[in-house]
Amino acid sequence: MPKDPASPLSWPTFNGRVGKTLAESTPHWNTPNRAPAGAPNVIVILMDDMGYSDLGCFGGEIDTPNIDALAANGLRFTNYTTVPMCTPARAALLTGKNPHSVGCGWLSHNDPGFPGYKGEIAPDAPTIAEVMRQHHYATMAAGKWHNTYDRNNFPGADNSSWPVQRGFDQFYGFMAPETSYFQPDNMMEGNQLASALRYPDGYFAPDDYTGRAIDWITQQKSCAPETPFFLYLAFQTPHGPLQAKPADLARYRGRYDLGWDAMREQRFERQRANNLIEPTAGFAPRNPGVPAWADMNPDEQALFARYMEVYAALVDNADQNVGRLVQGLKETGQFDNTIIMITSDNGANSVAGPKGVMNLIGRRVGAVDNMDLNLQLLKDGQVGGEHTYICYPTGWTQVSNTPYRFFKRTPMAGGIRVPLVVHWPAGISDRGALRRQWTHVTDILPTLMDLTGAARPEHFKGYQTRGLDGVSFASALKDSNAPAKRERQYYELQGNRAYISGQWKIVSLQTPDKAIDLDNWMLFNLKQDPAELTDLASTHPEIVAKLIAEFDADAGTNYVYPIDTRNESRNTTFPPYEQSRLFIERDFFRTAHSIPGLLLTPMVGDRSYVMRASFDWHAGDEGVIFALGDRFCGLTLFVEQAALHFVYQWWHSPKTITPITLTSGAQVFEFSYHATGDRKGNADITLNGVQLFNKVDLSPSLLRIPSCGLSIGISRRTAVSERYEDKGSFEYSGKIDRLRIAPGELAPASLEEPSEEIYQDRLRNRVKS
Repeated sequence: MPKDPASPLSWPTFNGRVGKTLAESTPHWNTPNRAPAGAPNVIVILMDDMGYSDLGCFGGEIDTPNIDALAANGLRFTNYTTVPMCTPARAALLTGKNPHSVGCGWLSHNDPGFPGYKGEIAPDAPTIAEVMRQHHYATMAAGKWHNTYDRNNFPGADNSSWPVQRGFDQFYGFMAPETSYFQPDNMMEGNQLASALRYPDGYFAPDDYTGRAIDWITQQKSCAPETPFFLYLAFQTPHGPLQAKPADLARYRGRYDLGWDAMREQRFERQRANNLIEPTAGFAPRNPGVPAWADMNPDEQALFARYMEVYAALVDNADQNVGRLVQGLKETGQFDNTIIMITSDNGANSVAGPKGVMNLIGRRVGAVDNMDLNLQLLKDGQVGGEHTYICYPTGWTQVSNTPYRFFKRTPMAGGIRVPLVVHWPAGISDRGALRRQWTHVTDILPTLMDLTGAARPEHFKGYQTRGLDGVSFASALKDSNAPAKRERQYYELQGNRAYISGQWKIVSLQTPDKAIDLDNWMLFNLKQDPAELTDLASTHPEIVAKLIAEFDADAGTNYVYPIDTRNESRNTTFPPYEQSRLFIERDFFRTAHSIPGLLLTPMVGDRSYVMRASFDWHAGDEGVIFALGDRFCGLTLFVEQAALHFVYQWWHSPKTITPITLTSGAQVFEFSYHATGDRKGNADITLNGVQLFNKVDLSPSLLRIPSCGLSIGISRRTAVSERYEDKGSFEYSGKIDRLRIAPGELAPASLEEPSEEIYQDRLRNRVKS
């Protein structure tokens, strides 16, 4: 008779005997698999948009004593390269594979329908966390994720690429590319949104998720001291918006008054004196578009120096948090056998241009910087506070990337050369030394596998895994003369391409949204000219041709093609399967969390729409009916002193309507926005079927809703309108039935084409014609 599969006798891995009584039975226990005794803990700390020279131990004047101490007792790798953008760099670090090969050739905001650009890590590429967890490590990620495709980034979507589903036992942080440091949007705890109406005074996001990481490490030591851990601490620092705690900011007042030209020279000289750069590295001229500091007027100098002070204060804060983490390791006896790696995802960014920007959200949707307002904010001490959204000028970008030229997004050295500090008392004896071997971001995973004994599975989640692209540099930790394992590497981001082979490097830079020039290659001899100052393409065409062929071969096998030079406009186009659900009427209700801006942008971005709020009002009821967006961009409806108030919010230029007196009972407020083209629009406003306002000019039209999204019946985190900021959450005291949003037609001649398929068809037709 066949064995009953439900019988205890068929229980897998049970090798005992089951009788009718305990006396007649023999028990069996399976000993759990555990990591090898003495396996080191691993912490990877990833900074965000930090340049090669920003840390004190790499030539900077920013106070980073805690990271400097790790460098003084560990190793500094001075020839480490990364990928020149956030999502691709993180994917490369986490998987040990080239970013295009795992679907992350661009940011997580677009899916153009090609394998190299899916916006999230391919399922057949195990992350460090998944590898380490199979090696019986505990795992946690804290801070910034930015490796999940946007349309999978809200409730009910495919969450297979969320941190917990990609190998992390715990996650505390945010999924987006950026957020406020003082009032971060949509922080996650595991797979759940964190419940936070508004963070208290003194709150600072990097302090928070560092604290969570320390708590987890401490609990881990108490509850499972035999289990090693892997912590991925991804600071958002110093990515924009540049915001800093007042005490940190105060320490840097006046430090950058000499300006970017003098500060860059000082960093360069410190780097030369401390052998942090190649002896043959020349002092680069200013990047294109960077003005001389002396040509700035005094007001500009004061403002731009303050921007850099905010940046420095942010880096300082990250260093303080590294110090807190180190102290936690020491107090729990885990410091000596913990591998700590500190690096940056890419070089410093140039998004703000030569004059910087006080409100980057405003610039993204077409606003022009107001210098008079900026100077008033400087005078009032608000620069770097919660209600500014700063990115610094490109003159400071070049200082951060000293001695290298260019910046994030480009594969020039300024975009890909970043610091790497490795500290491990139990495994590094050559303390304080430098390592010159060329290492790359994809080498992190294979190195950690070597150091921990972890193995990458041949099959994973039903897929056969592909080989690693990175190579281990573990031998260099013990031997300064260990041969470099790497000879060549391709780079591509937004059409900007590069290839390094031995001492030679080719680079092709593209202008976003311009016709692609596939043949505009430059050539640099990195041995003689590591700062990439002299283009040799015209004198060595045969070398250029050889490296182009090598680039093409690697590009083909890594899914780099097709090249796409679009800028962030591609972030608001969507695949065909999304089109039918982008523009449906949706009802929004009071919930414990806000609705993500990612869902709302297509519904209202440069198009007509209708918002209909249904609620009850009785004498004494007050509070927010709905709040869309934030102080920089949004709109809000609220009740105060028996009247209905509406604000169309644009930072320091809000537009309001005359308050509407309410009578007791059910209310239906309808806001009908008509997008008329050229980012202009007007609105009709009715209450209970009676039109109260007709064609009110509310230009410009909304374009992109900030990540804080939509809240019903409450003000979360940053108040949309300053008129109720002092009221905290200002929760509506009456009943709200719902807010209905009905998307209408796109504005005439709008550039916001939502269909990726249509956009590509138009592009092909233009090329053919």
